[in-house]
Amino acid sequence: MRLRTWHFEHAFVLVVLSVVALYSRSLVEWLGVIAVYFSFAHAAIADRMAERQALQLRPEVECYRWSTRYFVGKEVVWVAYFVAHRSYSALVGCALFLAYPVWRKFWRSVHPIGS
Repeated sequence: MRLRTWHFEHAFVLVVLSVVALYSRSLVEWLGVIAVYFSFAHAAIADRMAERQALQLRPEVECYRWSTRYFVGKEVVWVAYFVAHRSYSALVGCALFLAYPVWRKFWRSVHPIGS
């Protein structure tokens, strides 16, 4: 089995979230870990699909550009909500989510699609 970039991304997210849950010593935080992980996995796939749409002369999904905007917008609002509830795993997840578009932009600058 060949290890792919997304394997490392997922492992990193799981390790970071698990450390937060272990530190908090709360079973509820583990529920947050699972929710954030699945949200991250979904967002990572959506980001890759948006990358492919951006390469098309005539994108099939014309609103693909809004994907990152909505993604960042929802994370900013979730941060406020999770601060109010002291949901630490979810807050760390928001930080990971907000860093993800920056990471992918860097990754694609080093590894363009098709190279």
